[in-house]
Amino acid sequence: MPARPGGAPVDARADGASAHDGAARDGEPASVGHPASGAVGDGAARDGEPGADRRAVRTRPAWVRVAVATVVAVLLFAVVGFAAGPRWDPELVTTSVVPETASVAVDGSSAEATLGRYDTTSKLVDVELDGATTQVLVVEPVGLTEPAPAVVFLHGAGTGLAESFSAHAQALASAGVVAVSPSKRLDTYSTAQRDYVAMAADYERSVAYARTLPSVDPDRVGLYAESEGTWIAPVLADEDPDVAFVMLVSAPVVTPREQAAFAVDAYLRNVGVPAPLLRAIPRATGAHLPGGILAYADFDVLPYLTTMTQPTFMAYGTQDASMPTVQGPQIVAGALPEGADQLLVRYYAGANHGIRVGSSTDAVVPDFLAGVAAFALDPAGALAAGPTVAGATPVQVHLANAVPQPRWFADGEMLLRVPAISMTVLVGGYLLLLGAALVRTVARRRARASASTGAPRPPVRIPATLGRRAVGYSLAGLFVVVLLIAYVVVVAQLALNYRTNAAMVWGGWVVLQLSAVGAALLGVLAVRDLLRARRAWRAHRSAVRLAGERPPLVARGARGAVALLGVVGAWAVALGTTGLLVVAAYWGAFSPLS
Repeated sequence: MPARPGGAPVDARADGASAHDGAARDGEPASVGHPASGAVGDGAARDGEPGADRRAVRTRPAWVRVAVATVVAVLLFAVVGFAAGPRWDPELVTTSVVPETASVAVDGSSAEATLGRYDTTSKLVDVELDGATTQVLVVEPVGLTEPAPAVVFLHGAGTGLAESFSAHAQALASAGVVAVSPSKRLDTYSTAQRDYVAMAADYERSVAYARTLPSVDPDRVGLYAESEGTWIAPVLADEDPDVAFVMLVSAPVVTPREQAAFAVDAYLRNVGVPAPLLRAIPRATGAHLPGGILAYADFDVLPYLTTMTQPTFMAYGTQDASMPTVQGPQIVAGALPEGADQLLVRYYAGANHGIRVGSSTDAVVPDFLAGVAAFALDPAGALAAGPTVAGATPVQVHLANAVPQPRWFADGEMLLRVPAISMTVLVGGYLLLLGAALVRTVARRRARASASTGAPRPPVRIPATLGRRAVGYSLAGLFVVVLLIAYVVVVAQLALNYRTNAAMVWGGWVVLQLSAVGAALLGVLAVRDLLRARRAWRAHRSAVRLAGERPPLVARGARGAVALLGVVGAWAVALGTTGLLVVAAYWGAFSPLS
């Protein structure tokens, strides 16, 4: 009976059916510890059955089991992704707007609203704010015989410099309206934090400055607000009842969160994305981030509209898919104290969000600028002359309504914690596997040195494919996450540029789903190796205990360190990767069937 290197006698027949030998078949992991530790693993030949025949019999069922397990894993990821968050089913618009006339002209008792009637002069001045200074562009008509009305511009999210409204200001001034365009205050304005009430107070300084200009009638100073600025203008008008009129251009009216969901939905449908991707809309726009980030997304302008007594002009381009062009004016008309009698609405055919036909660099529609000038010169007369609604017929398919809120595990801090924890576990697993490799390398060198001195040390072994499979699974999982992010970026670029590309949209979607399935397959193989290693540990532990030795997981020295680091590291890598794939499933991966 031969002895082990550690001194314990072992039956020689056990050596021929060791777990290490079984690992050579079908990628099974080798045993940990001694090469002769008893019959470990299910790859050993049965009594009376040739080993080669046994291997041939087991090859096909093994791959069938892998295929079935992969299908189950994909379905589990798909179910988790589908069931984890709110569904997206926006309500259809059931009402319509029928303009009274196709003409977008704004009439009034004044006959002075003619663009180009006056030469203009421009200047830049500084206006003091609370704790800051802003630059203001002032464009005035030349040759006025009496003080004129003035318009103070309020920026949308896409503009900020005083010169951003230069074309508008020149056009209004040429029609006899003083234009005052302040730069947006940026030291208190960011993507994460915005305060519309505080911004209204900053713009109020420019209103006050406009009233001091010799060319301006202080009782006829009004507001021109675009896009995001239309959430601010009603606040300012409520705080300053002396504001003469309010112009809301491309106004969302609903909350920023509702408008964002509405716009993303419209953009994605225009691009033609697969339906499962739409479920990411409420999961992204409905999420509440920690630390007050994006708290302004729930700002409601409706209370300010209900107290706004000024004559109000609204304008939309019919090609503006980001705004509720039908719903917005209806909400405003229902909120204003005098209802539709206080409101004038114009729709410009083929115009975009900036009331331009074409791109954002094309000229502003001249009829729009003429209408703005006419309303500024005589808002009461414009309301009296009507019609209330005129221009092209707007189209809005879905309502901009309240956005479903994600569940607790995908909202607030958890929205960030889940991927962060998964990534931390994954990185920790990598470090453990690296530690196992380093310890194994040092141990092998020492073993060779001991062998040269005639004092051989026991070999150090970990499951042969354990680390490789876990790392392969993690790389595939990371690839899916990166591919998902890249796909979303490409789709966003197409949407924002109003373009479609079926090859990129659907081709990218197919590649993403196939990559997710491939990651699931590698995950199944990694878990299979981990489970086989667990069975091998148990069998080997029983064998060495019978021989009076320490089990490998608690063995002293390099053997125990490599075993512990390798197995725990592989499990950590697998678990971290699975967490990341669950996150990817939440955002759209693994969803060809859902």
